[in-house]
Formats: sequence, structure tokens, C-alpha cells
Amino acid sequence: MKLIIREYLASLRERNELDALLPDLLSQMGLNVFSKPGLGVREYGVDVAAFGKIDDQPEKVYLFSVKSGDLGRQDWNNGSPQDLQPSLDEIRTVYIPTHLPSEYKSFPVEICICFGGDIKREIDLNVATYEGTHATEALQFRRWGGERLSNLIEQHFLREDLLPKNCRTLMRKSLAMLDEPDASYRYFRELMELLFDNPKEIDAKKTLTAIRQLYICLWIQYTWCRDANNIESAYRVCELSFLNAWSNARPFFEQKNKVSIGILETLHSMQSLLIQINEYFFTEKIFPHTRNLHALSNAINPSCSVDVNLKLFDILGRMSLSGIWLHWYLQSIPDNEDNAGIKNELRKKITTHFNAIKSTIANNPSLLSPYKDDQAIDIAITLWFLSLDSSNNADVNAWLSNMVGQIDFLFATNGQYPCNINNYHELIEYPKLGSDDYRESITKGSILYPYISLFAAVHGFDEVYKAVQSIKKNYLEKCNFQMWFPGVDTEEYLYSNKDNHGGTLSHLPIHKEKEEFLSDVFKECEESNHLKELSAIKFRYWPVVFMACRHYRLPIPIHFIKDITLSKKGKA
Repeated sequence: MKLIIREYLASLRERNELDALLPDLLSQMGLNVFSKPGLGVREYGVDVAAFGKIDDQPEKVYLFSVKSGDLGRQDWNNGSPQDLQPSLDEIRTVYIPTHLPSEYKSFPVEICICFGGDIKREIDLNVATYEGTHATEALQFRRWGGERLSNLIEQHFLREDLLPKNCRTLMRKSLAMLDEPDASYRYFRELMELLFDNPKEIDAKKTLTAIRQLYICLWIQYTWCRDANNIESAYRVCELSFLNAWSNARPFFEQKNKVSIGILETLHSMQSLLIQINEYFFTEKIFPHTRNLHALSNAINPSCSVDVNLKLFDILGRMSLSGIWLHWYLQSIPDNEDNAGIKNELRKKITTHFNAIKSTIANNPSLLSPYKDDQAIDIAITLWFLSLDSSNNADVNAWLSNMVGQIDFLFATNGQYPCNINNYHELIEYPKLGSDDYRESITKGSILYPYISLFAAVHGFDEVYKAVQSIKKNYLEKCNFQMWFPGVDTEEYLYSNKDNHGGTLSHLPIHKEKEEFLSDVFKECEESNHLKELSAIKFRYWPVVFMACRHYRLPIPIHFIKDITLSKKGKA
């Protein structure tokens, strides 16, 4: 396990990776981390700062300058302000005299050179000479290399009494099966379940430790996936882990103490990792191919057309969810001059997501004909995301118009119209020629058409709405059009999927005019308003609801679509 950790640390980058892990490690060691890397903030050589005592040493201030991988000559003083020697000079001459909090000025300071790999012999003497020249009784230096970091991670995150031997075995199995994402996901899920196998008496400190352990395991999984050039397993286990970490952390959110703050901070770090995995997945694997006709379809390397269809809708849902997280992140950053740069960058990324989604739909005709009714989940997430900007409305209208036209044609010709079949082997064999009874048996219920109708009604796409009415009348007379609503039990099970929850509004009145249809559906939103009771909504992490719905294959709550209507009227 130590070898796995060493390889993981050596592969971490400096920004948003090694410097993101370090604060959690220091907190787990009992130190008070009072400074972390920040956006647009000059750090004067200090990436992370903490106060406390390590082992039996007296209390000190620990100031970390973080570098990635092995420390070599090019990292020491190669003409860049980011090199190690200029950073150490700034810590001594600027940060300690002017930026060290007043309550820590009377304590000794230890400057820690932190790097994920080893220090090369070519630079060892330079570093040793610098340390000997500037060390005093009140200022000491220490090297935190890959060996020391891996020992500390094993000691404080993954020690045997906290991470049992079977967890370590499952971690190794998950890493060994990266080329088989389903198997890797299964092993990691078992590991996660063991970490959260809490006793009946819920303990905040144990929950914090479990979430931090899970966070470390996620980083290891991600870096190994990145090195293997196969990010699929990391993507899936990160979603699963964040949802279950949220589920276990819920009882402590409203407590105002050090442990509950640590839980929230680690969850935020895990969510930042999720955004980072998203960015890598889409910028490296998806975006370069969205503008080319059939490029993504071919890249799936399918054994049949069903594989293309299933994967394309899955990618569409992921892409839209990634854009929703970016939109949430943009909203969460205060409007001021210091944040203008990062907010503009986020707006550009959101626009990139919009364009990539529209190009993907335009260049992959399979996205006009969903095979499974529950692909409505990915469609609805995509429609909601595109609806954030009215400039996308024409593209949304075109997509839905072409989709309902294609579905109508498939019903008329007994093609692969949307069905309720979930078994893969049955899915690749349908449709079978036969009686109307067969069609009725595989189209008993639908969330797809209600979602299309709802978005069509909200945006005023009259032709789309009428086309769905026609499909219902001509081919799906006995199909139960329905919508899902969160219930009193949804908060308990949404994030873990351990049991069924929520309620269903059945036999929706699609035959009515769109204004009446909207009125009936939104009235139910007001009467079944358990969405507001969800912790993800209360604590303004509302994309968690979208993520849980996509991951566990639940329809997104209609309340989010109602918000589009309110926004159009200037009420949101």
C-alpha cells in the first residue's frame, strides 16, 4: 500500500492537487490550518500554513512551499518567481514579518519544503546550504518529501485500526481493474461501504475521518486513472463517494464546531476534485470530438447501435451536469473586482459546455431517438442546463422537434422507439414484430414524454407539445405518463439509494392545453414541496440533487423546471 501511495504522491501536480491534499492531512494530524491556496491571492511563497504540534515537538508555525514530483535543479532557481529559492526568500523576508497572524508571532517557525517525490542529488547541496545559512533558533527548515508524506498518510489516514486490511485489499483490486470500470467501481463501492459502516451511535469524529480517508482513496484512484489514460472509473466512483459522504455527513451540518467545519471543508474538497475530474474528462476525451460528424459515435467503439445510443445519452447527461456545477460555482463566488477574472473564466467554460452539447447533438443523430424511456433523465438535465441561457432556445426547439418527429416515425414503422426495457440483451433484440400487446408491455409507463411536454410548454414550443399529444393518442393510449416528486423520505435515501423514496404523479393530463397542463403540474409542486427540506437545498449545494438523480437514475424534480418559468417572469 505504501508503494501505491508513493506512486500517487509522485504523480500529483503542484496546483489543486498536492496543495489540496496537504491541508486535510495536516488537519487530520491535529494542526490548525489557517491559510490555504486561494484564487487570485498572492501567497508570498506560502502555499499552506498551519499551527500546532507534531509528535512530541513544541507548538510551532508550519509554513509550506509546495512543489510537484521530484525536486531537481530546474525547480531551485531557474529564473521563475515560482522557483523554490525565490519562494523561500519571500517566506523569510515578506510573509513572516508582515503576514503571519499576530497570535502566532511569538512561536517558532518551521519552513517546510513539500514535494511529492524525491530530492535529486544535483540540488541536495543547494538546499542544505540554504537551510544552514538561514536557520536560527526561531526559524527551522524541514523537507516533506514523498517518503515522509506517504508515512504520514499511512499513519493518520490509512492506519490499520482505521482502514482495515480488507479495505486496503479492495483499494488494490479497484486500481488493478481500471481497464474494467464496472469491476473497479464495484470494488471501490465495497471499500466505501466499509468506511461508512458506522455503529448505531453516530460519531462526528469517525465520520470526518472516514470522509477524509475516502478523499485520499479518491485521489489515488484519480491519479492512477489519469496515468492509465482511462478516467471512467475515477469519474463514477467520485460521484458515488461524494453522494454517500454527503449522506453520512448530514447529521453534523448544523453543528458549529471544529469537527463539523472539517466535515464541510472535506466535502468541498471532494466536490472540487469532482469538478477537476469533470474538466479532465471533457477537455481531454470529449470536447475535441464534438464538432466532427459521428466522431463521438465512432469513438465509443461499439459492438452494436445500442451501445452508441446508451453511451451518447450518458455523455450528454454528464456534460450537462458538469456545466451545472460550473454554473453553481459561478453563482457562489461574490461579485467584486478580485473575483472578476475567475468569474469570466467560468463563464467561458459554461459557454464551452453549451456549444459542445449543441455540437454533439447536431453531429450524432442517435441523440434524436432515445432507446430507453429513462434516458429522459439525461435529456431533462441537458434541457435544464441549456435553458439557463435563452440564446439556446432555438437549438432546444430544434432538438425536441426532431426528436418527437423521429419517435413518431419509429412508432409508425415499428422501429426502435423508446421502451421500458432495462435488460441489455433484451434491448438489443427489440423491437419484435407482433401484436399491440407487445408494444403495450414495453411502453407501460413514461417519464420521457411528460418531460418533453413540460419543457415545450415552458418555452412555448407549441408544435412540439402538439406532437407529443399526437404520439400519445396514436400509439400510447394505455401508457401511464407520470412524474416523480421528492417525498418525506427522500432526504434519507436520495444520496445513498438504499431504498425507494418519493412519490409519483400518474396519468398526467397531456391532452389539455399547455397552460392547463403547466398549471396542474406546478400546483402539485406547491402541494408536494419536500424539495425544500433536502439538505442539499438548505445548504445551497443544489447540484447534488441533479447528481444523485443522474447517478441513481431518478427523474429530476419538477420544481427545478418550475424555476425556469419563474425566471422568465422575473421572479427568480
